[in-house]
Amino acid sequence: MTPDAAPPAPVLSDGIVSLRPLGEHDVPDITLTAQDPLVARWTTIPTPYAQADAEAFVAERGGGAGPLPTWAITVLPDHRYGGTVDLRPDGSGGAEIGYMLAPWARGAGHAARALRLACAWGFSALRLEVVTWLAYAGNDASLKAARRAGFQVPEHIFRGYAVQRGERRDCWVGTMTPDDLMAAARQTEGRREFLGPDLTRRELDVLRQLARGASNRAIATELGISENTVKNHVRGILEKLQASSRSQAVVSALRLGLVSLPT
Repeated sequence: MTPDAAPPAPVLSDGIVSLRPLGEHDVPDITLTAQDPLVARWTTIPTPYAQADAEAFVAERGGGAGPLPTWAITVLPDHRYGGTVDLRPDGSGGAEIGYMLAPWARGAGHAARALRLACAWGFSALRLEVVTWLAYAGNDASLKAARRAGFQVPEHIFRGYAVQRGERRDCWVGTMTPDDLMAAARQTEGRREFLGPDLTRRELDVLRQLARGASNRAIATELGISENTVKNHVRGILEKLQASSRSQAVVSALRLGLVSLPT
């Protein structure tokens, strides 16, 4: 899938953090966030940052549509802007992820949750094979969030890897595949942290077909498996999503960013 063909970014949630499209009402909070010294230190946003910059950003990225899926990070039940996360697909099965977190949303693990939600949607809706994360060396909070989300980040520092306002900076670089995301979910189960259901690759394939409204017979034909195998996978999906019906499972999967509706 090329960046031009990226579907609209939907609302995603894990029950604690929610990702929603940016809107004009977010402009004041985006401006405040971007004027925070830590945000200026660790990102490439314009500095000094003015309200006009936020307005231009929302005009370009708001509404959930466009080639670069972009969300406002919020913490339920409040829908106040708490940061931004976006995916930048390269058109060849990969994407870079970026984010910034508002001062009032820090310190509770929300960045890692936002990264997981965005990556899970990218793997499902965009069929991404890998997502790349990078941060300037020294940004320990971002490094912690990335590793907690499931990114594989070596200790090695890449010298002069990226440019910030005309100056080359040393960076940490990490990658995440669908398997990395699933492994991170399994590793954190013991900490009672909800990361979404631990679905197998085949269950995800079946779930995507369910989101398209396919019957068991059609799913079996599409995936080259028996109808009984499809029924077993559906049963496992319902159990893991704690759903009582196929439609309820699809709704839950949409909320978690595991699938997207056909367009």
